[in-house]
Amino acid sequence: MANSKYIERKDDQELIKVVLFCGSAGAINVLERFVKDINQVPKVAIVVVLHRKTSMQDHLVNYLGSMVHMKVEAIEHGIHLEKGAIYVAPAGYHCILEKDMTLSLDLSEKVMFSRPSADVSLESFSYNLEDKLIAIIVSGANADGAEGAKWVNKRNGKVIVQSPAEAFAKAMPGAVIEAVEQVDHIVPAHEIYKTAAKYF
Repeated sequence: MANSKYIERKDDQELIKVVLFCGSAGAINVLERFVKDINQVPKVAIVVVLHRKTSMQDHLVNYLGSMVHMKVEAIEHGIHLEKGAIYVAPAGYHCILEKDMTLSLDLSEKVMFSRPSADVSLESFSYNLEDKLIAIIVSGANADGAEGAKWVNKRNGKVIVQSPAEAFAKAMPGAVIEAVEQVDHIVPAHEIYKTAAKYF
């Protein structure tokens, strides 16, 4: 998956911290809890990459927006990341972070039968953010995210995984734990936000 367009990165002073929330089957309930736990607008951008049906796009954006006092919007090609906002990746497109902190939507082949793919997003975000990336991987029914999480770990980002014991679908968080030499945190859903917030 490595691509040369990811290698050059902005100066540290031009980067913001980003939370990349990835999941699949069973992830909506975990995301809901995560958003409800936001008690003040965080000084990070939050990007949501979930496997889901195209018909769910507007519903999810509106639903999240009803739960939190911060901007929630669907990702469009070329959108620029800003602190204090939640960005939701559309179904059917890979979500890639470019070196200028804009997001690209990509129609290349599916990865792990998925588009958007957590692996694709995790790799591109880790290239450009390095230690400013906080990756969260939760419930999901395949191993998407395991390879990407290794890139995050290698580039000194943080990897937070939902405890497989309580996940609706254990495969995705379990695969990350198995693949990554040192996962930073393995926590239940109700502790994910406060764990991530330690790094804001």
